[in-house]
Order: sequence, then C-alpha cells, then structure tokens
Amino acid sequence: VFAYLEGIRDGAKFVRLADKALAAGKPLAVLKVGRSETGSRAAASHTAALTGSDEVVDAFFRQKNIIRVDDIQGFIDLAKAVKGTARIPGGRGLGIVSISGGGGVLCADTAEECGLHVAVLQAQTSAEIARNIPPFGSPVNPVDVTAQAINTAEGFANVIQAMLADPGVDGLVVVVTMIVGEPGLRMARDLVRLSRTAAKPIVAAWTAGPRLMEAPFAVLNAAGVPLYQSPVRAVKALAQLMRYGAECRTKPAAETAPQPAVAPPLPEEIRELLSGPGRTLSERQSKQLLGAFGVATSRELLACSREEALAAAEKIGFPVAMKVDSPDILHKTEADAIRLGVDDPDRLAAAFEEILKNARAHHPAARINGVLVQEMVPPGVEVIVGMNRDPQFGPVLMFGLGGIFVEILKDVALRIAPIEREEAVRMIQEVRGYPLLAGARGRPKADIPALAETLVKVSRMAVALGPRLEQLDINPLVVLPQGGGVKVADALVILAEG
Repeated sequence: VFAYLEGIRDGAKFVRLADKALAAGKPLAVLKVGRSETGSRAAASHTAALTGSDEVVDAFFRQKNIIRVDDIQGFIDLAKAVKGTARIPGGRGLGIVSISGGGGVLCADTAEECGLHVAVLQAQTSAEIARNIPPFGSPVNPVDVTAQAINTAEGFANVIQAMLADPGVDGLVVVVTMIVGEPGLRMARDLVRLSRTAAKPIVAAWTAGPRLMEAPFAVLNAAGVPLYQSPVRAVKALAQLMRYGAECRTKPAAETAPQPAVAPPLPEEIRELLSGPGRTLSERQSKQLLGAFGVATSRELLACSREEALAAAEKIGFPVAMKVDSPDILHKTEADAIRLGVDDPDRLAAAFEEILKNARAHHPAARINGVLVQEMVPPGVEVIVGMNRDPQFGPVLMFGLGGIFVEILKDVALRIAPIEREEAVRMIQEVRGYPLLAGARGRPKADIPALAETLVKVSRMAVALGPRLEQLDINPLVVLPQGGGVKVADALVILAEG
C-alpha cells in the first residue's frame, strides 16, 4: 500500500491500521511531507524539548515497520521493486553482480549506508563464479564479471544463478554498463528468465542511455523486472524492501497488539494526587506515582526540620543525598538546592539550612515541602526516560543516555506507548550510546533486562493514566550493573487538568 500524507488526523486509527498491515505481512510505504514542522515545544522537561512532531512520526514508522520514502523519485523506485518482486526478502544480505568493478563498489558503499550488508559468499559459490568469468574478474561479492561477459552465452546467467543459490544472499542487484546490441538483448532476456523462477528479488541497474538500449529495456519493462539507470537508486529501492522483510522476521505478529494498560490498585495518596487540578508534582510525589506502577525508586524520606533530616539519614544510612522538594523548583542544580555524599550529622545540618536558604533565594514564591533525604544510589549508567503527549498519537515514550548524549547529541529513541519487552530492547539498542550499557571498553554490563522492564512499565503507566499525564521525566534513571536493577534518582511529573 502506497500513501502520500500531509498530516495524520487520527493517530490511534492509523496505529490500528499499521498493526493490521504488519500482521498480514503487507508493506505500507508512505511519503510523509512536512518534515520541517516541529510543532510547539514546552520547556519544562527534557522530553518535551526532544520530541518534535516529525520525530514522533519517524519513530512510529520504525516501530510499525512502515517504509518511509523521502521523495517522489524514491516513491516510484520502490514501486518498481515491489511490483517486480514475487516474494519479500527475509534478510539484509545483498548480492552484487557488475560488469564494472567501480559499479560494484558503488553498490557496496550504498548498501552499507542503507543498513544492508554485502553477503559473504560460500566457497562453492565463489568457485562456480570463477569458472564463468575471466581470471582478472572477481568471484567474491561484489562480483565483477567484467565486460567479457558478453563473449560467452552462458557465463553471465551461470553467475546470476550461483549468486541466487547462495544462502547468504537475500536480494541481488545486477549492474550493466555500456553493453548494447545483441549482447545487451541477450543479457536482458537472461535476467527475465531468471527473475521468473527466482525466490529472491533481482533488480537491474543499466547505466547506458535509453536511446541506445531501447530493445533490452523494452524486454525488461515488459516482464516487470525492476530497472534503474543508477546503481545507487537500484540499491536504495531494494534496501527498503529488504529491511522491511528483515524487520518482519524480528517482529512477531503478537507484538503488534501490546497488552492493554490498566492501572493497578492505587494507594489513597496517589488517587488524591490524580484527582486534583492540573499541576507539576514535586520529586517526591512524582516518585510515589512511579512507585505505584512498579518502577523502582531511590529510598528517601521527607524532612521538615534538621532533627527529622538526621533521623532520616540514620534510618537510610550515611552517606545520603539531600534535595529541596518543591513543585516550583524543577532544576535543583540551578537553584544550588542539592547536596550529594553528605556523610556526617554536622554536614547534614549545614546542608539542610543551605538548601532551604538557596531555594528561597532562587524562587521566593516557591512552595517548599521540605528537604528530601535520599540514599546515595550506587554508580551505574545514567539514562533518561520520558513521556510526552503527542496530539495525534497520544503518549510517546522517550529513552536516551544522560549527559551530552541527550543535551548535545539528542541521541534518543522514541516509541508510541504502550510497548512490550522486545520493543523496549530494540529501543535501548537503537541509541548510539548503547555500547556504554553493553559493557564497552571493560565497563561492567548494565542491567538491560531491568531497564527494558522499566520502559514497559512507564509506557503502560502513560496509557493507563491517559490524558491526565501530560509529561514525565525520569532523569536520571541509574542502570546498575547486571543483576542490580535500576533506580529512579530524580523525576518530574506534570499532570493535565482532569
């Protein structure tokens, strides 16, 4: 199904249709215009600043395996590939056969850029190819049959057959240069004959001008063999189809319909929070809400005096972290209203007074509930998890690594909520900073299963609370070494009007 879209009026309906198409194995290809429109962005949370409207559409398309086409030419190119393919390829291994070594290398470069890999041929495949090409050709992928392919009647066809038979090849691009006359016509007929019986897609890139190639091109077009005059366009079109097929293999049909998100039994205190007017919750209230949905938070107690702070620290255990708890002071570092590693009663008493003094100076009218005394969360990888409400798709989940990865690189992954565990893992692996979680350069491997489970819980919470939950930031969420779980170190929740 090919679609040109200027906007999406009913995101929920589109999600249902995309799930139906994915379950049926029917590709959706969409040319969505208006990429430059980022929509209005709130400044209260990181999440709101990182989820512009087109980024959400992009994430939705990836999540539901919708092929996004960039322009009209790409639209037409993909249509050719789909029309000429009897079966959707199931992997990303590209085979390349070229009359020109340069054309093969160009295809290989484009394949890598498009998320494919140039298939490594089996030894018997290369041996068969070597028997059918000159000694100065190349029997490894990309295969260079050289212009001498026109001198033998069967050599070219034998090479194509050998490539199609190799289990590592999921799709094949054939690059032909200035082969005209009877040899060109013979090659076109060979491609038609092989395409009719092949279980794998074949696309042709023929770089000679159409006036010289009228007869061969007519043969290919009449048979529906996808024909391009640019190797790059040929690979890009085939790559979109191959990526779709590969993703279908990793997205079981059951995943297209996530489990319904239902709020668990909530404590009276949480029900009171949710029944009130629209407002920003303090850190403590935000964590209480997250905890009610099973998200692990740091141990903490609220203190309204130095004596209460000391009692809290002795109960939790030194050293502790101390922060102002106020719905009006969202960025505690800017207010100098946070102290870490407080390790004795004297420092605790001084920190208590400093935090309140600095908070009042920063925002004299702020509502201050007291000072949070928290456990010092053990070292781990700091990540951010957030939720913003998109006008078309509803709750959009965001994940990224902390620090410069979010602030400068904007290295985040987005999904429409709710999601299941497999999609959460893909979301985690999508960010460029993933190697830090996977244990790069001798670092301990982070507890990725616990992180994935947290993303699932947050996504279900966002759906269960509906429009009442306007924004959410968990920043940072500390991912501890494998087996250690995760801990919410700070959180911000903004409730909409009920």
